[in-house]
Amino acid sequence: MDFPIKSQDKIHQFFDDEDREYISWHVNGEHNDYFMDKIHFYYPLLKFVGKGEFDGPGRKKAFMRSLVRLQWRLLELQKKLNIYRTKKYKNIEFYKGDQWFSITHDFAEYIIKNERNILRMYNLSNTPDEMVIPTLAMNSIFRERAENNSLRQIDWHRGTPYEYTVDDYEELINNNNFFARKISYDKEPLLVNNLIRNIHGLNDQRNEPLVSIIVPCYNVEKYMDECVGSLLAQTYKNIEILLIDDGSTDSTGEIARDFAKRNNNVIYIHRVNGGLSAARNTGLDFAKGEYVSFVDSDDWVEPDYTRKLLDAIENDYSDMAVCGYIKEQTDTARVSFDGCKVISPHEAMKALGDIYPKENVLLVIAWNKLYRKELFEDLRFKEGVIHEDEFMSHRVISRADSISVLSDCLYHYRIRENSITGGSRMQDIKHLDIMDAFEDRLETVSNMMYGDIRILMLYTFFEGIKQLMVTFTDETIIKNGLMNKFRKRVLRMYFKNFKDLDNYQRKDYLKLIIFPNKYRNRVLDLVKNEGNR
Repeated sequence: MDFPIKSQDKIHQFFDDEDREYISWHVNGEHNDYFMDKIHFYYPLLKFVGKGEFDGPGRKKAFMRSLVRLQWRLLELQKKLNIYRTKKYKNIEFYKGDQWFSITHDFAEYIIKNERNILRMYNLSNTPDEMVIPTLAMNSIFRERAENNSLRQIDWHRGTPYEYTVDDYEELINNNNFFARKISYDKEPLLVNNLIRNIHGLNDQRNEPLVSIIVPCYNVEKYMDECVGSLLAQTYKNIEILLIDDGSTDSTGEIARDFAKRNNNVIYIHRVNGGLSAARNTGLDFAKGEYVSFVDSDDWVEPDYTRKLLDAIENDYSDMAVCGYIKEQTDTARVSFDGCKVISPHEAMKALGDIYPKENVLLVIAWNKLYRKELFEDLRFKEGVIHEDEFMSHRVISRADSISVLSDCLYHYRIRENSITGGSRMQDIKHLDIMDAFEDRLETVSNMMYGDIRILMLYTFFEGIKQLMVTFTDETIIKNGLMNKFRKRVLRMYFKNFKDLDNYQRKDYLKLIIFPNKYRNRVLDLVKNEGNR
């Protein structure tokens, strides 16, 4: 796309002062570009074959290749017979240039008035649209006010054209053009963010915004001191710590109240028991910070947790920052990104579309992140489910313009036997909630028109079913009739999204529908063999 590299005020002021047409052009042969054959001859088959090469097997492609060959034979025949469609345009000199331009209202009206002449003049030609505007300008009264400059920074020497990266930032802001291309927001969100900051003069603005850290607390008396202590020890001081007592039945509430009495930046809030989502939502309702972060009450964070996440957001001009974490169990394990960078929501959604790589879990979980609070303006965690993070992650990511990811492991995640996702509680059939979350994620990316990611989300749904099939024991499956539930869910999604499945998936998932028990045994064997390697 054309991306602005100067401010709106500068661009508008320039055009207010300049009554000119900014169009780039060159004549035939200049820059080693010989384009007149495209306009000299008739190309009657062009609307059927376009510029396609139609490589590969198949009758249709073979037929299209025959049309391409026929078109070239017709071209050679015209040359031999001296048939030139431009003979009737002897007084017109043809030009070619960029199809990106800045023109006056008068010239725009002139183009519209000449629409019929333009269509007739280029009918059955092979001319690209790069020829239309320069040729019309240079053969009209607008020739005298035309500047051979499109005001676009486009580099044809390093690419076709070159795609700018964050390393080209200084080059872009120090040239006299108003727009640049190609700039990919998906690939280079940090470059886009830096350009936006420069346009708005935000590079030197630094402040110390309030950060709200929301800590849902329920029967965690053994862990409160370590958790809250790590938050009070933060090197970044402008924080408020919201301890949400979710109807605890042990001394958790008393410990939280005591922290609030002794520390001005600790706020104690009691509510009736409603679960993790409800507690987080209460925290969001009370939070006053420009940024929010969630910390589970049995976990703890590094002293520079808040500072590093906030610095990443402010330096990168992003909306979220994500760090790695350390699993605290018998043997600790670190889970982190491979490097520090800025990613687009599109790239983040791709990671959510594959449930196996570490990037997926790093982006799914609600903790290990700092968010601009405005992302949650009318967004709340889904209550009454146990996979609340799975329901929330794709929704909040879809609202972010860009996301900073850090390789630092700043969060300590304690794995407990009686936690929701630990030990025997994995047999709770409420884990089926995750299927609803995957469907919601599929709908979200469909509304965002991320076609490529939608296919990944569909894959995630079916792979999630497979995971549940091997997570639940035989006893749980038989007791709750889960095989029938799996079959019904897969059957509905199978036919609803049939056209998006490839041939292998259609056959594989059909086996799951027809022979669910046999399919589960096959998946269990695969998991067992993988574990023995």
